[in-house]
Amino acid sequence: MKRSQSVFLALLLGLFGTSAPLTAQADENLLGYTIGAETLPQGRSEAYFWITDYQGKRRGSYSAQQFRLEGEYGITNSLSGSVYLNGYRHSYDCGAAGCAGPLDAPEITGSKHSTQFSGVSFELKKMLASPYKDDLGVALYGEVSYDTVDAITGEKGRGWELETKLILQKPYLDGQLQWLTNLELEAETWRPDAGGGTEVAIAPRLRTGVAYRFAPNWFIGLEGWVDMEVLRPADGSWEFDHWDAFAGPSIHYGGKRWWATFTWAEQLRGSNEAEGNRAGLHLADHARRELRLKVGYNF
Repeated sequence: MKRSQSVFLALLLGLFGTSAPLTAQADENLLGYTIGAETLPQGRSEAYFWITDYQGKRRGSYSAQQFRLEGEYGITNSLSGSVYLNGYRHSYDCGAAGCAGPLDAPEITGSKHSTQFSGVSFELKKMLASPYKDDLGVALYGEVSYDTVDAITGEKGRGWELETKLILQKPYLDGQLQWLTNLELEAETWRPDAGGGTEVAIAPRLRTGVAYRFAPNWFIGLEGWVDMEVLRPADGSWEFDHWDAFAGPSIHYGGKRWWATFTWAEQLRGSNEAEGNRAGLHLADHARRELRLKVGYNF
């Protein structure tokens, strides 16, 4: 865990060690998870690199990272499209007791140490109103993903995910303070290669946060989210699976050509995986703590 934190801090310091002009590009991410309503101008492009680090389960040793490489293009001044390449790194030793779940029905068992390419995603984002021209920014977002790696266990399989968002952005103090809100709905399927049929899940989510420009090019932020999931197992009917809530700070640097955002999020509360394992957190689908670094370059 300490090693992962040191890597993130070293990357952060290295990226922020150079100076850049005050001008920032549209659609830079002021927060790590909650996105704004702006899109790229027509004909402009941007490349993103994301890394999200997940640490802390109920038992055992668990570490996972998600990697995303994204290319975005401004189709019009109010419509942008993106393509992602996705991958995971899993390193855990959970044994027969499992890193989550009750002892009589453990989840995330065994050990795995591997880095795997997972799949691709395609995104469209449509800005309906500009946060600066219309005072309140409004945008619609849709993303389709095809995955071959389970995000939690690293096991191989086949799955599809559809993610939709209603994005709201309200500037205050001549843009020095930004309030961002995302209303999200995800639907996904997963069929493991090891057999067992296809599982279907639906997850609504509310994210919100603020970002304040405290110096030229620099924003400090705070964001949080609440989500839940209902699940239809391969061998059963629809059931409530879990809910959880996260919150944490972020820092953002935006220059003329590039920007970077670093976010720390802690799980505050969540439903338990079983009645006999009360901890006030949900540690099967999610971890105790997430770190996310996003870097974007405009060209």
